[in-house]
Amino acid sequence: SRDFPRESRLFANEVLQGAPRLMELLGGELKALVDEKSAVLRQWAAEGRIANLPPQHLIFAIWALTQHYADFEVQVRAVLGEGHDPYAEAHEFLDLLFTKLIMP
Repeated sequence: SRDFPRESRLFANEVLQGAPRLMELLGGELKALVDEKSAVLRQWAAEGRIANLPPQHLIFAIWALTQHYADFEVQVRAVLGEGHDPYAEAHEFLDLLFTKLIMP
């Protein structure tokens, strides 16, 4: 999202419209990828490496929080005010948030 904010906004707009052009991809390749990553997260939880969280919802949370900074960059910059680097501050915050969230 950060590297391609325009494309991220276009993708979000497509999804908001019901994904008429992407539904097959979302239900196919994307679902398969999320299922694969979810299996890894479940295994890590079973091994006690991370907390036992619903893996798909963890992935959604990561997507939502990180994509927000690109899709709503104007809003984020306006709220933070001058002199703030939203991406640097977000990186530090999100690292702390997700580290604390997934610790067993």
